[in-house]
Amino acid sequence: MKNLITLLAAMFIATSAHAEMTIVNPGSEGGAFRQVLSTIGEHVDHKFVQANNPVTAWSYIDGASDVLTVWSSEWPGDAELTSPVIDGSNLVALMTYETMMCSRQFASMDAMSGKDVKIATWGSEPVAKFLSALGAKHIINFIVVPFGGSGSTTKGYIAGDADTVFTITTRQGAIEEDSATSCIAFSADGDLGFRFVDAIATVGADSATTENLRGVVEKLSITTSWNDQFSGTATYVGGSASNVAMFEEAVVNFSK
Repeated sequence: MKNLITLLAAMFIATSAHAEMTIVNPGSEGGAFRQVLSTIGEHVDHKFVQANNPVTAWSYIDGASDVLTVWSSEWPGDAELTSPVIDGSNLVALMTYETMMCSRQFASMDAMSGKDVKIATWGSEPVAKFLSALGAKHIINFIVVPFGGSGSTTKGYIAGDADTVFTITTRQGAIEEDSATSCIAFSADGDLGFRFVDAIATVGADSATTENLRGVVEKLSITTSWNDQFSGTATYVGGSASNVAMFEEAVVNFSK
């Protein structure tokens, strides 16, 4: 009987660790969030929800169990949005995204000085504030052409909705398919003081499931395919105090 109980307990733990997840993508269909979640999803049983925005995503997350999502550090500081609690118990990994500015019209930010510059980018208040401050520094009047995510921003730029783009460096290859485009400024080089910190996190999952997902991401993060796909990012696995603090600091910065 004791052996049977032990066997049943082990089976329960194994089942919990590999329970079918509901993967909820709060980002755009062609954006980096979907790339991240789809890549992880190749290694876990799941059903996929393409929510397109954090409001719809929350409607699937609230009260649910065994959810995996990616949550931007922009959103917890927005009083109009409801965000899941992200702490050491459910943080799977952080991804930090460097940013860049590219243009088919200007060869440098100095060349933009004194001009109105239509720029394709995210339609968020923190990005608008950053570009306003950057414009004041370089005497540029940035006119934001807003998009919902990095994927739609890239498509809008390629389609000619704007001749300058501000987005994450993982989009550089796609943007430079336009032969007239040059990427002229990078946060990694100190040109742009703006980067994103996003949390890959579980909601309503037990510790075994979360730990299993940490193991999946840790193995993925050292592969060539992951680093090629997410070039310009850094992945920090686990719910350590330093990782939680990094996310919380980014939330504060975006809330200012």
